Amino acid sequence: MRFHRSIAAATFSLVPVLAVAQDEPPSRFDVGVRGVVLLSKGQPANDMVGKGLVARWRLRDQWHLGASYDTVTFDYETPNRELGIASASVVDGLNEWSRTSIFVERRHETPRTWDWFWRAGVGFASLDRIDNVTGTRVGGGTFEIVTVADDEVHVFAGGGLRRRLGGNWAFDAALTFEHHSTDYRLTDVVSGTRGTIGTQTPYGLTLGVSYGFGRDSRSR
Repeated sequence: MRFHRSIAAATFSLVPVLAVAQDEPPSRFDVGVRGVVLLSKGQPANDMVGKGLVARWRLRDQWHLGASYDTVTFDYETPNRELGIASASVVDGLNEWSRTSIFVERRHETPRTWDWFWRAGVGFASLDRIDNVTGTRVGGGTFEIVTVADDEVHVFAGGGLRRRLGGNWAFDAALTFEHHSTDYRLTDVVSGTRGTIGTQTPYGLTLGVSYGFGRDSRSR
């Protein structure tokens, strides 16, 4: 099942909020925006940058159920090498994925300014067909690589720090480790050479700002 990007075509950018932390009851529900940076070994990408929308609902105590929608763009790194094709110049493609995720988050609130948390979840990402990789072979001739990628399953976990800001605002920063079940099928339409790229395990950082609604009756 593919996810239609038209459902969530709006983009989100990180909003800086400068305020003083306050000791207030926690929210039942919060929504926010975040920036995402992921690094990997280079196939099919070595750096992925994006943004997303996040929502969390407090279940009980410090447990939260969350959902997120992220869009990430990346260079499709030198796919010709996967097919054993020597290119006269470095040729990358360009692609993006859109991911819908659910996760659980456990917060550990402290008397200090910064609290900490961990989260784990699973996401489903869709990718477009990639047909923008063309170049010249070493020694002459050309190549034109078309790549078809199935929807991906992403499993992720990580942890970080969270700080209350003025009013209902909060800031969080987290390290994330992910495993992407990836299935890229490559074909050079000039020579007919075929190949595949399998799973990848990226890691990275998220930075977010959120706004809380519906204060709990419990104090912190």
